[in-house]
Amino acid sequence: MIVTVLAETSRGGNLPAEMTRFIGRQRELGEARQMLARSRLVTLTGVGGVGKTRLAVRVAADLRRSFPDGAWLVELSALREPALLARTVAEALRLPGQASGDPSDRLADHLSDKHLLLVLDTCEHLVDRCAMLTEVLLRAAPRLRVLATSREPLDVMGEHTLVIPPLPVAPAESGTAGASGDDAVSLFADRAEAMVPGFTLTHDNQATVARLCRRLDGIPLAIELAAVRLRSMSVDQLVDRIDDRFRLLGTPRAAGGRHRTLRAAIAWSHDLCTPQERLLWARLSAFPGDFDLAAAERVGAGGELPADALLDVLARLVEKSIVLCERDGRRYRMLDTIREYGSERLDELGERTEVLRRHRDHFLALAETANREAVGPGQLPALLRLREENDNLRVALEYSVNAPGDEETALHLAGVLQHYWMCLGQFTEALRWQERVLNATMGLPPAHPERAWVAFGAGLVAVQRGEGPLARALFAQATAADDPALRAHTLHGQGLVALFEGDLEGARTRIQKARAEFARLDHRDPAALLAGPHLSSVLALESDWEGALAVAEESVEAGEESGELWNHSFALYARAAARWWTDRRDEAVDDLMHCLRIKEDLGDQLGITLVLDLLTPAAVVQGRVEEAVMLLGATERMWRELGAQFQYGPHYMERRALSERAARKRLTAERFQAAKRRGTELTNAEAIALARGEPVAAPGPAPARETLTTREREVAALIGEGLTNREIADRLVLAKRTVDSHVEHILTKLGFTARSEIAAWTPPAD
Repeated sequence: MIVTVLAETSRGGNLPAEMTRFIGRQRELGEARQMLARSRLVTLTGVGGVGKTRLAVRVAADLRRSFPDGAWLVELSALREPALLARTVAEALRLPGQASGDPSDRLADHLSDKHLLLVLDTCEHLVDRCAMLTEVLLRAAPRLRVLATSREPLDVMGEHTLVIPPLPVAPAESGTAGASGDDAVSLFADRAEAMVPGFTLTHDNQATVARLCRRLDGIPLAIELAAVRLRSMSVDQLVDRIDDRFRLLGTPRAAGGRHRTLRAAIAWSHDLCTPQERLLWARLSAFPGDFDLAAAERVGAGGELPADALLDVLARLVEKSIVLCERDGRRYRMLDTIREYGSERLDELGERTEVLRRHRDHFLALAETANREAVGPGQLPALLRLREENDNLRVALEYSVNAPGDEETALHLAGVLQHYWMCLGQFTEALRWQERVLNATMGLPPAHPERAWVAFGAGLVAVQRGEGPLARALFAQATAADDPALRAHTLHGQGLVALFEGDLEGARTRIQKARAEFARLDHRDPAALLAGPHLSSVLALESDWEGALAVAEESVEAGEESGELWNHSFALYARAAARWWTDRRDEAVDDLMHCLRIKEDLGDQLGITLVLDLLTPAAVVQGRVEEAVMLLGATERMWRELGAQFQYGPHYMERRALSERAARKRLTAERFQAAKRRGTELTNAEAIALARGEPVAAPGPAPARETLTTREREVAALIGEGLTNREIADRLVLAKRTVDSHVEHILTKLGFTARSEIAAWTPPAD
């Protein structure tokens, strides 16, 4: 949105003076200037409201002294008659009117000896005529440069295009969201200060402003319109209401017509599309994020848009900046604002149900293909492919759960995604969908095969989360089906429950029986193959090192033979554990590093955490004690984020505690706490680098600790007495959830990572 006054000179041109501060865009400014030095025609393209005009005017102003005959702006947004284009350009250049002759010829003749920069602003609705006129003028005037703004290229020989993206804003997970370096946040803050005297960006509001800017896709027009709304509501209220962005975001009366509201800016692009382009725009709104060409063809084609025409129509939407083409042309996406407008059109067309069904069917087929590749060399690319489509899988599940009559399809989709969820450690995600699908299909017979498999999968996730009673109940549902393979899987799951609860004999017996049954049935799915590494781990915890090593070796060989990686990496982990405790430590570390590479490729957070746990004692033995303690802090954080219990129950925890005790003996209490606190601050990538011996920043001085409230002190004292959260809740007559929250606050305030540290903490005297 540009509010301007005219700054005219006879030869300098007619560029408008800036009425508001120009924010950011240093990279785009530099690239545009370089392009104009190389090419006589440069077109700035991008979605409506992204700031093409403002950027073009700034570039022209910066370069004006390089053009003796000035820099001239021709605003075309109000022009609706293509035949008047040349006359409009002539009027902007202040040429006297002519009674006869072709306006294009007269304009070309006038410019033939001029050295000037011509800015053609908003060409998209006149793109063909602008292309023709530009070509005529460039041929006639060898020292003419043209800078155009358009939502699609002019497609003239020699044209250079520069796509203007939205303003950057750091992602929420970066830890820098809302920092003053974010151009989108800086723009909002600048405009907000003008709207509301006294408004400033502070530590308290910058994360909320960043969230607002992200929701507005970093589009300058939307951000400026949102700033106007601060006259009547707070930033928090803006964020709460932003889902209705088209109604919410208006602008002052002085703004140009096509930018009077955010909706008008998007509708301007929509009006310039052909019927097929509008139809595809609406259908592509079914994608929640990015998508590939195959998905676009499956979801977007049909009816008035034949499959053989879709690629051309999609290409035109890319040219018009409606669809963004990313990752070397492999993926497409629409900004949220564009997608929401398309979604409204999809409802108007009455096609939502059919389009979402096609979307679901496409990603179901993709999940089925990945499931078939689950045991073999194609496993890793198949899993990575699904990870790339995670948002689309969620939409497919949502549709299947809610669509009447599609309950069994929902079961089937949840079933084929079980391997994907487990391999990537997405336990919370998995259990959420599995429970929803099971609740939606309660009317089916208990022995329904696919429902039983989903119940088993949910039970397996519950085991990983340490929820033994829930796992048992789900395994009981699974046994209702008459399926020998499923019974063997359930026995395996029951063995894991026993392992987590510390019953090593019960775990070993059940897992051995399940493994034998899998062999008898020649059943080889990923969960079945995992029985080997699990059995090896149980034997290791029983100190049967030779038995553990033998089973692990067998599992490693099976993985090498099949080319499958997920279970193979767990087999390497199991073999590493057996080798470590039999003093073959160099070989153990080699196995762990190999395992870690696979887990990194998969993005398997559970596997990464387990490996880092076992690499911690290696760091102690190598004399890297502070780094070992940092790993302890990092893995404790990672376990909490996983929503999983420590993998192998109390016996595993006893082994893990050995590393901590060894490290405590070698460091002062202050250095130990500082290193552990620094570990909790590491990103996963930094923790992995640390485990490999790569340098990361050392722990700094402990920050000043916040004061605990009276209630938090009570809770801390009871933790010191050895009470569980449930017992504390009963003692203080509180809900357990409230006590859980108090404990999290205490950990945060004291810079601790575990309840044991609270128990050992001595509160300062009042």
